[in-house]
Amino acid sequence: MEPSALDLAYAAGILDGEGSVVLTRNRKNRWPSPQVSISSNDYELMLWLRERFGGSVVKTHPRKPEHAVSYEWKVTDRKALGFLTLVRPYLVIERKKVRADLLLEAYLACTPRNGRYTDEMRLRKQELIEKFASLP
Repeated sequence: MEPSALDLAYAAGILDGEGSVVLTRNRKNRWPSPQVSISSNDYELMLWLRERFGGSVVKTHPRKPEHAVSYEWKVTDRKALGFLTLVRPYLVIERKKVRADLLLEAYLACTPRNGRYTDEMRLRKQELIEKFASLP
């Protein structure tokens, strides 16, 4: 199902309020890669995101008995970039916009699909990681 403009604006609002845009190491011995995640107690919302944008939904158990069960939807790697491309025009929170823009502008330029990095690509990747880490 292709998301509508209303879907994209709604997803951007949820990302602005409850989500995160990060560079994280998903596997040992790999460079950090983009990840977008949104946490909520509403399982139906998590399924809505997964239906429209892919990704996965994980149930997180409460640490204390009085806490509710929560869920996390996330997309990683190129799917995360695809999601950010779709929702970027609708983001409002400046911090999220800056993070999305940096990943969309620089990540693919320093990340070969085959995993074979040139020295220049390694240097650009390290610069991207450092610049991303310095963002608020």
